[in-house]
Amino acid sequence: MNTRYLLIFLVFISCKIFSQEQNYIPYRKGKVWGLCDAGKFITVQPQYSSISWYDESVRGFHAELNGKFGIIGPNSTLVMPFISDKPIAVDNGEFLVFDGWSYYYYSMKTRMRLEKQIQTTGPPVNDRGWVRGIEPFYRGDIKEIVLSWEDLSDEDIEMLKPYNNDQYELNFKRDFIEIGAGDTYIGIYIPQLKKIFLNTPELAHIGWKYYGGIPYIYTMDTSNLMGLVDAYSREVYPNKYHEITLVDVDQLIYLSEPDPKNHNNLIFKTILPSNRVLNGRFESAMVIFKNGQPFQLYYTMINGQKNYAGEDGTLYFEG
Repeated sequence: MNTRYLLIFLVFISCKIFSQEQNYIPYRKGKVWGLCDAGKFITVQPQYSSISWYDESVRGFHAELNGKFGIIGPNSTLVMPFISDKPIAVDNGEFLVFDGWSYYYYSMKTRMRLEKQIQTTGPPVNDRGWVRGIEPFYRGDIKEIVLSWEDLSDEDIEMLKPYNNDQYELNFKRDFIEIGAGDTYIGIYIPQLKKIFLNTPELAHIGWKYYGGIPYIYTMDTSNLMGLVDAYSREVYPNKYHEITLVDVDQLIYLSEPDPKNHNNLIFKTILPSNRVLNGRFESAMVIFKNGQPFQLYYTMINGQKNYAGEDGTLYFEG
């Protein structure tokens, strides 16, 4: 009976350790990488050229040191020496190392290289799916789907009646209708909102989007800078941005504005669902656990590598 409880306890402990390893985050300090947890507690001191997330197939983390790849454990213990020119793979439970020319199997018991791997023939470089330009299912002539009169209700038609004559032009877009008169841009009509947004000499309405179930309308001023208003024309973001992107599925907002010190550059910001603001463009990465609760991570690309941030604005990189 005691042995049974001991086994259950050991299984429980091993599951906790495995789960903890899954939550370790690649952490960058300057040009070197290590690992930390969601609370930014360093578990592996930054010392590597690159480091991966936990890889269950190798029971460790792929790391790069002096141009060679190896595998380390959660406490910097060496699982696999740094002998491979590429990240180490696993084939039928055996480690594979690359010496610059070919893959070889490697024995962890004898710490010696074994026989060469015989690789199967892959598809030719220009086979279907490799080059989009010759993809037989790619259609470059597909046009954007736009509204038509058949899509409008009687109420829509009645709303547009003052503009449905020779004096005005109606340009149907995907989810709104532009109203013009010669070279003058009058405004837009949004069928889903049953509302016309009229332009002013200083401000034009150029589109709209739902975000969090609420409609927002994009605006542009005479300097071609974008802003955002709500359905009642109340300002949400002033017209000072080069671009505003609302990503409803991830609840992210991307803002880019001209750099006042260099107008050829843009300053990017990401607004998280928590309204935290991150400098740069971050995208959703994955969910880990922090204090037993789900914790969303985001990433941005710096020098070709993913750098991470948490939903609370914590940055897992510096320098």
